[in-house]
Amino acid sequence: MKKIVFFASVLMSGSVLAQVGINEINPTATLDIKSKGNTNATKALEVNNSSGTEIFTVLDNGNVGVNVTNPTAKLHTNGSIRYENLPIVSGSLSPLAIKSDGTVGTYVPEPTKYLYMEMASSVTTSNFTLSDTGVYTNIPLTSAQSVTNTIIAGFGTDASATLNVNSTAISSSNVRYISFPDPGIYKINLSYYTSCTGSPADSSNNMLGIGTALFKANSANTSYSRQAVVRYNGLPRRNDTGAVIAGPYNFALPHTVFLVFETTAANEKIALFVNYGFGDTFTSNVCSFATPPGLSNKVTMNISKL
Repeated sequence: MKKIVFFASVLMSGSVLAQVGINEINPTATLDIKSKGNTNATKALEVNNSSGTEIFTVLDNGNVGVNVTNPTAKLHTNGSIRYENLPIVSGSLSPLAIKSDGTVGTYVPEPTKYLYMEMASSVTTSNFTLSDTGVYTNIPLTSAQSVTNTIIAGFGTDASATLNVNSTAISSSNVRYISFPDPGIYKINLSYYTSCTGSPADSSNNMLGIGTALFKANSANTSYSRQAVVRYNGLPRRNDTGAVIAGPYNFALPHTVFLVFETTAANEKIALFVNYGFGDTFTSNVCSFATPPGLSNKVTMNISKL
């Protein structure tokens, strides 16, 4: 027993043995361990608890694992981390973020991705009717109207499509759509104008309700489902005595639409439509996308990824 105590005291004495090397004949530290192998998976140090479970690991490539036998990062832990007595930091900070795989890094927010479109007043668009709630007129936006597209949205046309409204399926042709490669939440700001030439066929209501409908479809599907409708109630022009004048809807009626929609798969498509809601009717194709005096665009739209 005396020999054992003496040997331990010698090992602990800095004056007798200041540096110890394991696989290293010239140690440069109090304890200098050299890995036996030369592959990333080789373990330079392994510590096990009393049950034989590995709780601390250092690989040849410098990766350290706490409760991780094969660490894949410079510090790879399996379990909670606790800090105490952290200093108070002032000034600018670089916040940390944790990815889904557990990797921690500096968080740098991405610039807002968006699609901005303008349809000039000079663009020719087809006229349409406003008299039937089952008729949807596609707002004819194409890639030609794209000004900025950091979302990398796609554009296309479905020659034949089905618009599903509640339990009713409506056939539609040449549906122009916009697709989004990244699933997520999007906000749409749409502004456009409509006008109808002449007097309505039925003017007993003295009001024209026009809706803007948003439909969505899967990337490989031509069956669209209605997501939302935003309705604008247009009032006819009147004279000084309050009577409705001839051509009461010849002026540009404004439509401002703010909507939020979600895509859950890559390249899902949306399509936008004008739809008759109620009130005065125009049974012939005398309604159109209009441009008020002084404006250069009949349609503007911004879609941003939230």
